[in-house]
Amino acid sequence: MLTQDLRDRAAALRLKFRTELPVSSYIQEFLDFLPNCEYELIRFMVAKNVWQGFIPSPPANYKPNEGTVDLGLVLYWLNNPSQIDFSMFSAEEEAEAWILILALDGLIQPSQMTQPNADFFKTGELIYTDGSVLSTEKWATFDQGWLVAVLNMLQSIRHNLWYHGEQLPDKAPPVINLTGATPGLIKIAVLGDCGTGDYTLQRIMQSIVKENPDYIIHVGDVYYAGTPLTNSPNGNYFFFPGEEVGCLNNFWPPQYKGRSFTLNSNHEMYSGAIGYFNDALDAANGGMNSVFSAQQGSSYFFLQCGDWTLACIDTAYQSSVTNAFMNGSIGLPSDVQTKAIQQLRLNPYRTILFTHHNGFEADCSDVSPLWAQIRAAFGSDPYAWYWGHVHNGIVYNSPIHIPITAPKLSTQTYARCLGHAALPYGDAANLINKQITWRATNRKPASKELYNGWAMLNFSLNNNTVSQIQEAFYDLTQNAPVFRQTIFSR
Repeated sequence: MLTQDLRDRAAALRLKFRTELPVSSYIQEFLDFLPNCEYELIRFMVAKNVWQGFIPSPPANYKPNEGTVDLGLVLYWLNNPSQIDFSMFSAEEEAEAWILILALDGLIQPSQMTQPNADFFKTGELIYTDGSVLSTEKWATFDQGWLVAVLNMLQSIRHNLWYHGEQLPDKAPPVINLTGATPGLIKIAVLGDCGTGDYTLQRIMQSIVKENPDYIIHVGDVYYAGTPLTNSPNGNYFFFPGEEVGCLNNFWPPQYKGRSFTLNSNHEMYSGAIGYFNDALDAANGGMNSVFSAQQGSSYFFLQCGDWTLACIDTAYQSSVTNAFMNGSIGLPSDVQTKAIQQLRLNPYRTILFTHHNGFEADCSDVSPLWAQIRAAFGSDPYAWYWGHVHNGIVYNSPIHIPITAPKLSTQTYARCLGHAALPYGDAANLINKQITWRATNRKPASKELYNGWAMLNFSLNNNTVSQIQEAFYDLTQNAPVFRQTIFSR
């Protein structure tokens, strides 16, 4: 497979990765991020008493919690391509994958992961602090499909494939008035991280449709990288093409066309958000041919529910490629989303926010810089905030206080995590005795993993004024909600 032609093409790409700005800067910063990710995994394995052999020292400039375990084996795989399952690829994709991997030679740091420790996850399983399943099963954290997502991100960097450069399109976002089938009631289903295109997603959609919501909001993530179709613009550059349509749109209930919404995410950014905008949203035609046509091709938009606003914001597009878009951002105060929010003069106390990225860590141990950006854009904290990204179902206390690290946070916001619609996740010990009102705990038989789920928001209205908001969380164990409460009552 490793012909001289492949080696020559890899050498030319390596030169580009070393010298051509901004490609070289993005590549090197991302590669420098990987040792921190690997060491976070090593630390966790040591804490769980499964690490074998000598415990290595932290990498240079290491700071705890600045890496992500999600990428914990990527440095090892890139250093040890013999451990990569190349049968995942077509013949053409395999050649392109080899070029990318060989081009990184001499740029990446050595891996401190050893083969016996990496092999632990082939038969063993750990549940991480946020509930992520650390194993090599399909969709779990060390499924090598996630490595393919990284390779797609390298393709986006290499060929400058971002849908609209480094800035979102500067156009007025749609403001959509919501109505319910039942007078005085609007029912909105909310789910996150659902884009697997498999039986679990199918069951989740069946569960949602059975409850007959008026609208469905997906807070983002299509796997592995929300890739465009091959015949979409620049679609031929990506591995595993067609994920956005094949793993999301094709599984969406067609009767909800025009009553459905989906947000951008870190995974869709790995393919430059091209699949998201061109295929999921049909942005070139203003969304005309998409099940998500109500968005009119925009990744951020506002839903008017009586005298309340549901602000659906893109926290992925302007986050950073150098940490794999893992930390959400809406950019600078002068950027398009903040300007749009401020022009609408929204009342934050009558605003519910929907984003892909989380405002703070699952275990309430740290606050994301995204929180300060949102607070500045809206002028105050939103009344409630629903996010995904973390693969778990969590209802946090209100008020909640996170004084552990800077920046500190004290807020009345009703914060919820809804990233548990399709991927495997488990019962995390780190979430016990935290500032959590409810969390998913229904365990699958003979498993550490929990049942997937979603939520419903019911808005009661009187003369177009919201009088009550109830939330209900569902999972795949039963038809009745596993948790419900009223978050607003007039």
